[in-house]
Amino acid sequence: MVAAISQASASLGPRLLTATLLAICAVAAVYAGGTVFLAVVTALTAIVTFEWVNMCGSRRISGTLLLSIATVALSAAFYALWGGEMALAAGAGGAAVVGVVAIFERNRPIWTAGGLFVFVLSMVSMNWLRAEELTGLATIYWLFAIVWATDSGAYLFGRLIGGAKLAPRISPAKTWAGAIGGLATGTLMGVALTILLESVELLGNAAELPVIAAASALLSVCSQAGDLAESGVKRFFGVKDSGAWLPGHGGALDRLDSLILVMPILAFAVLLAGGSAQLLTWSGN
Repeated sequence: MVAAISQASASLGPRLLTATLLAICAVAAVYAGGTVFLAVVTALTAIVTFEWVNMCGSRRISGTLLLSIATVALSAAFYALWGGEMALAAGAGGAAVVGVVAIFERNRPIWTAGGLFVFVLSMVSMNWLRAEELTGLATIYWLFAIVWATDSGAYLFGRLIGGAKLAPRISPAKTWAGAIGGLATGTLMGVALTILLESVELLGNAAELPVIAAASALLSVCSQAGDLAESGVKRFFGVKDSGAWLPGHGGALDRLDSLILVMPILAFAVLLAGGSAQLLTWSGN
């Protein structure tokens, strides 16, 4: 047990430092909102797209990569000018063109184009949620807290407890202990942050905590599903990490995989409910 704690602590150090620095930058960008937030999210989406095309593609990827990055930039510009629907239309059209080019460059067109559209969908969803009047800032902070706590909790509990594997054929390192620990920490953090946001008056004192807990738990499960899905994709392509520029995490896709899946899910739920105030029983100040 002591050895496990020591090993977990040693590997957690670089991971925690990287996560802390990224979290500070993310919180600042979310607070700034508007064009600043759009620019940051677009840049991260471009990096994730770069890693994805490199992972999917063969040695000849120049056309596929160029058009993929252009699609991300075009979708962001359409969002700034005409809103989410036009941005998604631009993303879908660009992904279709990328798929055709990928056929000629032999870069797995369905995987390449499909992944690109998912990234654009997540980018638009994140900006749309942040732009929601009164509650957008709180919604993004709340979601980030759930995803980050889930990831850290799953990693820490999985390393400390070990035990039965969650999905050994997809990701041999993930355990049921880690999954349950991640679910618990993600749910608790979602509730705790809601209380904190109310105390600093970013939210009105109206949130029903059982609803918040249930929503936090659901998003925590989705977060882990996104992480597991990316692990399966990497295993399919025979790579360990999507990149190597983030110590303890690998690439941007390795760090953002959970958010990429969770963002569209939450945005769709908010859209169907008629706003986050109706979905999450809270109000803005």
